[in-house]
Amino acid sequence: MDYTALREKIRQMQDEIIGGIQDCIRIDSVGGEPEEGAPYGKGPKEALEFALNLGKTLGFRAVNVDNKAGYVEMGEGSEMIAVLGHLDVVPVGDDWKYPPFGAEIHDGVLYGRGVADDKGPTIGAIYAMKAIQELGLPIDRRIRVIFGTNEERGCDCIKHYVEAGQEAPVLGITPDAEYPLIFFEKGMTTVIGGKKSPQQGGIRVLEFHGGTAGNIVPLHCRLVLEGEHEMEVHPGLSVEIEDGKTIIEAEGVSAHGSRPELGENAVIKLMAAVRGLGIGGDFQKLADFVTEKIGTETNGETLEICFRDEETGETTVNLGVIDYTEEEMSLNLDIRYPKNGDANLVYQKMKEALASYGMEILEHRTTEMLYVPKDSELVQKLMEVYQEGTGEKAEPKAIGGGTYAKMFKNMVAFGPMFPGEPDVAHQPNEQMTVENLMKSIELTAAAMAELAKK
Repeated sequence: MDYTALREKIRQMQDEIIGGIQDCIRIDSVGGEPEEGAPYGKGPKEALEFALNLGKTLGFRAVNVDNKAGYVEMGEGSEMIAVLGHLDVVPVGDDWKYPPFGAEIHDGVLYGRGVADDKGPTIGAIYAMKAIQELGLPIDRRIRVIFGTNEERGCDCIKHYVEAGQEAPVLGITPDAEYPLIFFEKGMTTVIGGKKSPQQGGIRVLEFHGGTAGNIVPLHCRLVLEGEHEMEVHPGLSVEIEDGKTIIEAEGVSAHGSRPELGENAVIKLMAAVRGLGIGGDFQKLADFVTEKIGTETNGETLEICFRDEETGETTVNLGVIDYTEEEMSLNLDIRYPKNGDANLVYQKMKEALASYGMEILEHRTTEMLYVPKDSELVQKLMEVYQEGTGEKAEPKAIGGGTYAKMFKNMVAFGPMFPGEPDVAHQPNEQMTVENLMKSIELTAAAMAELAKK
């Protein structure tokens, strides 16, 4: 395996490649309201048309799948390998140093929403196909770059691609995470537990809310009680009495829900502090459940859902959002488990645990785990590509998060971020150095060429 010529060809095309990526980043492709011919909004449709037109200009077959997804393809053969990327992006937010859709380069760094997630590597993959074609590298399988336009809002795009009868790749990669590659993604179960029309206790709960999303460790939690109640104040906890009300607030340390042990949960901190006030009613049951069944434990041991596997880690449990209103009290639990985990057992144990505190499962959904064995053709070839392209020996990774690779069998996340690089996806000032972006495209090109050989 020697892809020196392919890397050199990619470098010769650098100005063209970076220019094409910049043109795509300049399209505001945040999902929007559906329009005629634009099911996910105007921006994602424009980005889709850009990629399809680029593919046609470079001489490839280009197919639009009902304005929800698309692909460009080269080669012949009964089998097809693919790179799967997405052209939609998350909202930009605040605190950008440079315009989020400006695609500006400063000191060798390309800034813009989507440069890493996923426009940069996806558009780069189309140019990588061109390099393979111009070099006339021998391939036995067709090569396809598939792009979705709804990944950030639920992946309906690729679900539609499949439902529309489009071909699935025999092997594939998605540049949706990091190198060297992700061979395992934990199974995920979301349980929203609680109770409709909760009953008040001896102390009336006027307001209670904590957290922003199920997959984030809550940074803030706020409880407002009727009456004036003295209580001990701990670090990260504030108590204020005004107008006959007691306002209790807790501050935590945020972290991703797949690594809850790296954070400090504001909801759990507040619940532990107020549990002894004797609030009563259904709120008391909620507080007891949170402190007794979850507490500071993040592996589900007390809930009897802790699975451990030497290769793929152990269970994580994140209490991400909690609410209390007259209509409903609820808590959102993000549960992730290794390859020996059992989604049915997780559901049953959660149902039993909630029932013992007078609650039930209000909503429930499960995402299957992704597991591609390390000795598979896909992982073996990609690890060889990574070592040949970087000179580094590395081990494939197991993660708690989910990537676009779950949309197809025999697909794994391969790049685009290199070890040690900060996680810039969804962050202000999303960026990649031009050098690392080009290195990533070189690896994608080599992966395409290698996987296309039988």
